[in-house]
Amino acid sequence: MDAVPMAATLATPLDHSHPRLLRGDLSKRHTLAEYVADGGYDRNAWSMSPSDLRTLVGASGLSGRGGAGFPAAVKWERVAAQPGQKVLVVNAAETEPGSAKDRLLLLTRPHAVLEGARLTALAIGATECVLYLPERRQQTCAAVLAALGELCPTSHLRWRVVGAPAAYVAGEESAAVQRANGRRAVPTYKPPRPFERGVAGRPTLVHNVETLANVPLIARYGSDWFRSVGTHTTPGAVLVTLSGSIARSGVCEVPAGTPLVEIIEGLGGGTGDGFPVQAVLPGGYFSGWLSADALHAGVRYVRDDLGRFGASPGSGAISVVSDGVCGLYQAAALLRFFADQSARQCGMCINGTAAMADALGRILRGAARPDDLSQLERWATRTLPGRGACGHLDGAALAARSALQVFSSEIQEHLRFGSCGRPERLVLPGIDPKGMSIYDRDERRPFARAHQPAALRPLRVLQ
Repeated sequence: MDAVPMAATLATPLDHSHPRLLRGDLSKRHTLAEYVADGGYDRNAWSMSPSDLRTLVGASGLSGRGGAGFPAAVKWERVAAQPGQKVLVVNAAETEPGSAKDRLLLLTRPHAVLEGARLTALAIGATECVLYLPERRQQTCAAVLAALGELCPTSHLRWRVVGAPAAYVAGEESAAVQRANGRRAVPTYKPPRPFERGVAGRPTLVHNVETLANVPLIARYGSDWFRSVGTHTTPGAVLVTLSGSIARSGVCEVPAGTPLVEIIEGLGGGTGDGFPVQAVLPGGYFSGWLSADALHAGVRYVRDDLGRFGASPGSGAISVVSDGVCGLYQAAALLRFFADQSARQCGMCINGTAAMADALGRILRGAARPDDLSQLERWATRTLPGRGACGHLDGAALAARSALQVFSSEIQEHLRFGSCGRPERLVLPGIDPKGMSIYDRDERRPFARAHQPAALRPLRVLQ
């Protein structure tokens, strides 16, 4: 077992009404001493065998918090069952423009992530841990490296830092593996998958920051405690980032299954511009557009319920569009973003994303060709899904397909009059009016406010 500092006693289990990951002072980085005083590196947690840890995480029902929602224990077992030395990759790229949850954890509670990584490495038998950190986030990198410097050296686990470039596809797990192998950070065709052959050809587990931060809490308090909030299919609490037409943007922690309208209205304070919600991207740009009707029908923030409306919780990045702006303008900018952010390694993606963006752009301007609408529908529903090397093309197709449904009345207005009368003002994060991504923003400014979920009270603003 790694030489790690231990908390003297098992910390008192957190009350169900209190934050789990976002508790305490979020205005600064927690030192190792502060983390241990808060219950980190609990002796009972570190006394478990690798198989016991895997069993415990399996019983907790922890699922990945990076987008796909895959059961964590299944990934652990697949890697652990492979022969030879294993590698763990901490995927902190967070290339989703509307997400700031991983950044918040790394800036303020990096030791929760590092302990989660060490426990996970123990559970799967990894001898190397790759920290895949965003090159553009210098403060984030500094916080993680400072925390890493506080740990006791150990011969059981070697740490390596790899920079994640500022590109949307760079956060995909095979792209992270590619970068760790010294190559361009773009997704690869599968198989093989990382658990079969990843970093240096070894079995590799790639986990998101939030996923890893939950592991010490499960090891400390148990699977029943973890499952005491959330739903049967998605136990636990989840971190979400509110942005767009929202009164209070920020990172929030809510039980999985919380009604989406409660998150937007209760935590976010509503749209903030006096207009009702027109549409929502509930889980980042891969999640698909959700109509206001679904919101007011009580859709819950959990994968199976959002799936009934063709959407997903994805990365937890909730972008709200009010009725005070042109929704079709947002949808067109999003499709241009997908076209601009293609890895440009397969023709179907290069041409397909550009064609969809061009078609919806012409519809937006009232300059549509006779077959633009029908072609866009055919591309998004039948021609393009499943044809790319990675999920990027599928995400673009879903964005187009859901836009045709959610903004159908606006599309008709633009086709007839060239406008719907609403201001063409972009509210989606990380995209400029031309659709190009903005990845070099000041990391201290966007989505800096964190909210306490249970009482719906704001915590201190993160400077």
